[in-house]
Amino acid sequence: MKNPFNPAFGLRPKQFIGRDDITDEFFRSLVNSDNPWRTTLIVGVRGSGKTSILSDIQLRLKETNAIVVTTSPDEDFLNRILGQIYTQLPKSVINKLPKIKNISVSLSVSVGFENSTDNLPFTNTFDYQITQMLQSLKKGKTHVVFLIDESQKHTAEIRTFISTYQQLIMKEFPISLVMAGLPEVISDVLNDDVLTFLRRANRVDLENIDLNLVKADYRNVFRRSGFNACEHLVNDAAEATQGFPYLIQLIGYYLWENLEHQFDGDVLEQSLIESKSRLFKNIHQLVFDSLSNMDRDFIFSMAKDAGHSKIQNILNRLDKNKNYITQYRSRLISKGVIKPSGHGLIAFTFPYMREFLELKRAEIGLW
Repeated sequence: MKNPFNPAFGLRPKQFIGRDDITDEFFRSLVNSDNPWRTTLIVGVRGSGKTSILSDIQLRLKETNAIVVTTSPDEDFLNRILGQIYTQLPKSVINKLPKIKNISVSLSVSVGFENSTDNLPFTNTFDYQITQMLQSLKKGKTHVVFLIDESQKHTAEIRTFISTYQQLIMKEFPISLVMAGLPEVISDVLNDDVLTFLRRANRVDLENIDLNLVKADYRNVFRRSGFNACEHLVNDAAEATQGFPYLIQLIGYYLWENLEHQFDGDVLEQSLIESKSRLFKNIHQLVFDSLSNMDRDFIFSMAKDAGHSKIQNILNRLDKNKNYITQYRSRLISKGVIKPSGHGLIAFTFPYMREFLELKRAEIGLW
């Protein structure tokens, strides 16, 4: 049987658990223009399942007549939005519109069309052209859904798109937006004075999956597939994921690959070793690389604690004043690297970060 777990980024895994309520809430908003879920921000750290949620929404939208725009705000962002809408328009509508030729972004955004007979300057703007397309659909009440993944810090293109999106909502076009991004990126976008509209958007901060759901999922998958898996080993495997979505897929994937007939302790141990190796490479190392030297000193200091870390202990170890420590505490929380865990306490957001940092200490000679 094919492995039902998929730790590859960018795809909706077959074993997709703990996020159905988010998708369901969004779909309820499609029939209610006043529902706040029509404009939703999905915020989460690397590996928390942001892209999987967008993939799930996109998959379910195939069963509707909605026009779906899926993209990320990098090169040719606005051009790809127009292009995706254009190619999904009914032929009867396309025949009435000039073909898109190009789009350029400098201090302003302009769109070029082939065989355009209208040379008025305002007709070449992004907002005018997308409005024309949506206006052509309005009679049929076709819903347009924008799924924006890996949102970037505020750029000219993001500002143009969000400002235009706000105007389209005011004109009562049937549109929706789901934008996903890292905590610090979404925070940066929300703090842009031009994009204050998004501060009123529905926000979903992704938490780890309930372990009871993970246990039930693992139990069903392995038993249904005929593996002889005892209850406590399945529970141990589920608990090892700590509910982290990427790790749920990794451990499940390697368990499946390593199993022959018997689900025993050796299989679980080998699967955990392989899962952690990939987790450290694909998540922890990327996070570590994005940090400043002082950020690293802070988390190395935290790694000396077996569990939660006391701010006072961090202060003493780094020999810095309270304001300095508070600044970096806030900075690392905004980046999603650490989280508050009680009065005067902090903890790592990512599972096994302490173990990763111990390996880094040995690698760079810090003891």
